[in-house]
Amino acid sequence: MNGWKQALTIAKLELKASVFSFLFAFAFVLFLIYTLVSTFDAYMDNRFVFFDLIFILIFSFAPVWMTPKDFQIQKINGDLMASPILVMQNQLPISQEVLVKSRFIIHFFYSFPFQLLTVVALYTISPLQSILSFGSFITFAIMWFAFGVYVGYAIPYGDAGEKFPAKNDAFIVIFNLLFFTGVFLVFTFFHILFGNGIIYWSIALAENWPILSSAISIILAIAGYHHYKFYMKRKMDKIDYL
Repeated sequence: MNGWKQALTIAKLELKASVFSFLFAFAFVLFLIYTLVSTFDAYMDNRFVFFDLIFILIFSFAPVWMTPKDFQIQKINGDLMASPILVMQNQLPISQEVLVKSRFIIHFFYSFPFQLLTVVALYTISPLQSILSFGSFITFAIMWFAFGVYVGYAIPYGDAGEKFPAKNDAFIVIFNLLFFTGVFLVFTFFHILFGNGIIYWSIALAENWPILSSAISIILAIAGYHHYKFYMKRKMDKIDYL
């Protein structure tokens, strides 16, 4: 518990410097929520593929876009990309356990409040309330909060650093364009193959198998958390940040 207190103390420094980013994130997520609510009926009729993409982004990688530029992953030296503040803190007499937990805390504050706002708004404003009972909605929320851990926590894990061959800006733009085009095609193919999207089927799982869906989701979240913590510390041991 003491380790978590130390981690929170370290995390507060970055969180206090990110107040304006949180305001931007709030406005950005409100826009995304409006899009989700206004297109919910179209999505359930399998007429809006982007619904899946927007929803999953909120529960996975959207938080990384909201962090201040100074705290985002940057080129450290050579072909090493990492979080500059983590690299700096790693030179101080602070245990890796505490540093890793501090990155998880920061990610939690960048992700969970907006994820909670999303599921609550979707249930209270959209027609989802007429589809899911309150108990099934809790299962639905657990499933996606868990997803936010075993997928989304790849972001703080990535703060530890990764080596990438040096590429020019044009390559990065083309790579990102191809990546998002590929993601869109995957979601489209999923809709065609299974008759509807990922969120649709998660709603069906929450309604028909609430206990099993909750249990599996919680197990995946716990496993994901320990996986990222273990391998993040291993990565920090291996990388030469100097």
